[in-house]
Amino acid sequence: MQLWKKWLSPKLDGMVLAESKHLKEYAQIDLLSQFVVSRPAHDAGEQRAWNRVLPKPYAETLVSFQNAGWLERQGESYQVAGAGRSFVERYLQRTEAEKRAAVQGVHDALSQMMTSEALTVRRQYENRTPLGKATWSGPEPQMNHSAVTRRIFFLENWLFAGMSPATAQWLKLYAAEQHLWGVHWRLAPDQIPAEVGQELARPGLDVVQAVYWRAHAVTLYVDNQETRQRVKGGDHVRRLEIVGPNDEYTCEGCRPLLGKQYLVARVPDLPPQGCTSLLGCRCRYEPVLETLDEIPLTVG
Repeated sequence: MQLWKKWLSPKLDGMVLAESKHLKEYAQIDLLSQFVVSRPAHDAGEQRAWNRVLPKPYAETLVSFQNAGWLERQGESYQVAGAGRSFVERYLQRTEAEKRAAVQGVHDALSQMMTSEALTVRRQYENRTPLGKATWSGPEPQMNHSAVTRRIFFLENWLFAGMSPATAQWLKLYAAEQHLWGVHWRLAPDQIPAEVGQELARPGLDVVQAVYWRAHAVTLYVDNQETRQRVKGGDHVRRLEIVGPNDEYTCEGCRPLLGKQYLVARVPDLPPQGCTSLLGCRCRYEPVLETLDEIPLTVG
């Protein structure tokens, strides 16, 4: 009983929870922080996930927040109340600092092409989040994710045509960071070396966009190659479909490929060297799963 009285004290104990190293304690403030902007309660599936890390069920926790004055109900929505804002802000500062440290750790590891170590940094960081997944990073990485990322550093193809070795190396590191995290982000202009910006500039795009799309093309290339290699020789995937956006940036070399299916052994290379899109080729391979009646049966 004394423990719960302590937990329900919003002035002191909320800050203790926000700074705690114990998952079940800081998970409560993480949940509260979900309501900085007014929103409804999480759906049933998400509530079940929260139930696994909270000291008591999700619905009861929200009631406790309201009783403590930390959370206000507004019709079908909830929002952090004044009494809860200070330690929610402290918790968000903490999580932002942890994110910066993880991003820097991945950067430092990839600077030495240590992709396995970089993936370990990512996983350790995400494992500390209440639900085991950061809100900003990409999907759960596959077992060979770091090996695919590593291929970026050894690419030698037309994607780097005309670049100096220094610019190519810089671009590969930027692309590798994005691939390792499974998400793309744009750099601030002052994060792009002047000589890199000059080499990668494209008419019609500012330097930030030009660099972003060059890195995007690199990560997409290694993912396409991995998809093609993974399904080659498989029993359940014999065809690949080429998918991608069909908009004003889609070039006439790529547009006819979209939506078409090919046998794995005959699928066109991506990106096609004839691609003239201002943003670079955005096409990707999508495996076509065979239906049961399409899978050939073998007699044992």
